[in-house]
Amino acid sequence: MQTKKLKVICALILGFTLLLSSMTLAAGKVSNIDFEDASVIGVVKTLARGAGLDLVLSGEQGALQSKKTTVHLRDITPEEAVEYVLKTNGFNYERKGRVILISTLPQDLSQTAYGAEVKVVALKSLSAQKGSELIGKIMPSISVQAGEKANSLVLRGKSFEIAEALELLAGMDKPAPQVLIEGKILEVTRSSSLRLGLDYNGGSFAFLTDKNTRKISLASDLSATLNFLVASGQADIVASPRIATADNHEAVINVGTRVPYAVPTRDNSGLTSKWAVEYIDAGVKLKILPKVGEEGLITVELQPEVSSVKEWRSTAAGEFPVIAARNAQTTVQVRDGETIVIGGLLSDGSRENIVRLPVLGYLPIVGIFFQNKAEEKTKTEIIFLITPHIMENTK
Repeated sequence: MQTKKLKVICALILGFTLLLSSMTLAAGKVSNIDFEDASVIGVVKTLARGAGLDLVLSGEQGALQSKKTTVHLRDITPEEAVEYVLKTNGFNYERKGRVILISTLPQDLSQTAYGAEVKVVALKSLSAQKGSELIGKIMPSISVQAGEKANSLVLRGKSFEIAEALELLAGMDKPAPQVLIEGKILEVTRSSSLRLGLDYNGGSFAFLTDKNTRKISLASDLSATLNFLVASGQADIVASPRIATADNHEAVINVGTRVPYAVPTRDNSGLTSKWAVEYIDAGVKLKILPKVGEEGLITVELQPEVSSVKEWRSTAAGEFPVIAARNAQTTVQVRDGETIVIGGLLSDGSRENIVRLPVLGYLPIVGIFFQNKAEEKTKTEIIFLITPHIMENTK
């Protein structure tokens, strides 16, 4: 008898609690939802009633009746509260208008009952492979197939999951900033570069990554001096490249020659049957990786390299070039339009000087007797000037 009375009292308390919650929810926006050890179906029905929603149940009803939950939510709408209660208790659901479909079936059967939505998404800037990996990691419940040729994704899942995936893709599928790299590569005699103040044994400039390389800001007097050296023949412009690349994508500037050399090839019997020609690059190479940050800042990773054929070495398989290379690697942060100057990549060379007597030294045939030829050792320096610009997207 006492047990029956206790059950009746508990039922009255639960009913009174649900009634009060329903009265509170009727106002729409709520600030307080509290259920203590109440049945999931009772909580969901109360919340749905307050939100003006209808419920359709499928699967085992006992799971909804027997499972208990405790809810303490603040500043939340009834619609949001229904979703939180169902999600945290492991029930599948789908909302269609003012109706919520609730199922205790496994997720794949639940999707079959309600109908899985299929959506084809055409991507603009984001690659299909990256988009597929992104959705697969963040929303594993969605089936994703990447169409590489059309750069599209095929999404299959519940309607609310598809909507969340579309919102996520919209935030990621944006055109990457473009960076225009203006470069100038100069070959300067070492004596002239010393007059520029580029003395790498001193400490007047900030170090870059390489111990023999420095960074300076391009002042107007330096620019004027470089122009003077070019005009007077003391410096040569090796190249003035302009190249555009996407944010966080490497650009390569290569100025030089491809040196051929022969390599023996062998047939199936192991005997040398013919020779194949292979190539090795020699000259000036510059790798640039720009990364656009906030407020017009650009982080630039630079890898300059200067190489030349030092000698040809004879082996049993033939002659092969020996490449002398000098390189550096550094990371610099500049603003849009600022110029980076990199020097310190020195190379040795030689040139022939001819001294002639006036008039007589220029005579044909006999002029060679009035000339003096001398080979002069030279040391030159390659100077890189790099100016990155952020290009505005037109779309």
